[in-house]
Amino acid sequence: MISVIVCSVDAEKFAAVSASYARAMGSHDYELIGIHDALSLCEGYNRGLQRARGGYIVFSHDDVELPGQELGERIEHNFATFDVFGIAGTTVLSGMSWAHSGLARARGVLTQSKDNVLDVQLLGVTAPQMGSMQALDGVWIAASAEVARRVAFDSVTFDGWHGYDTDFSFRCHLAGFRVGVVADIPLVHASTGKVDAAWLHYARRFREKHSASIQGTHGQWLDVLMRVGSTDEMLAAYDIDSLRLQTEIVRKLLAAT
Repeated sequence: MISVIVCSVDAEKFAAVSASYARAMGSHDYELIGIHDALSLCEGYNRGLQRARGGYIVFSHDDVELPGQELGERIEHNFATFDVFGIAGTTVLSGMSWAHSGLARARGVLTQSKDNVLDVQLLGVTAPQMGSMQALDGVWIAASAEVARRVAFDSVTFDGWHGYDTDFSFRCHLAGFRVGVVADIPLVHASTGKVDAAWLHYARRFREKHSASIQGTHGQWLDVLMRVGSTDEMLAAYDIDSLRLQTEIVRKLLAAT
């Protein structure tokens, strides 16, 4: 069984994400656990873990849509290769923001939705499954139940809404677990992160905790977006061969600047 854990205080968003998982999972055995009074994402996810009955756990934002098919089968297929995986991340971490290490070290593809416009964002795709990741984006992370419970979320240091994902996935990496990014789970995210006073507060906490382990430096970033007109066009844009070719072109451009 797959246990999907979602922290949400918005009844409309939770109903929408529940319906999306129901469509994407189809007849696959899964449960969706809603935490509606989380003190922080770490606290909420840890509480969801206590209730989870599945051998595989998904930690998901409440403002996502999963338009693809056979989600359960894809999740289980990727667990044959990884202990923990997501849809975006970095091979080298330089701080709490995985993206600050630069686009050359980023991996993944995801779709952003704003004002009914869909932008497929290419982060870097070299294969359907990309390993040796040091940190993952928290919009969607899957972990085996054993690893999730062994590592758990640090609800003491990260008692708010930032840092939970990088800290969890980085500690999975440091513990020697197989951390990866996959390109076969199309996902639409309806919001983007922002750097504010709270984010900076937890970034300082992250560096204080992990300064001895962080080896990376900041790198160049470039937003690589493909605007699509429909969900069908979005799904077509996830063609692996096309994403590989685009990644090669972008990396050549980065190397030339």
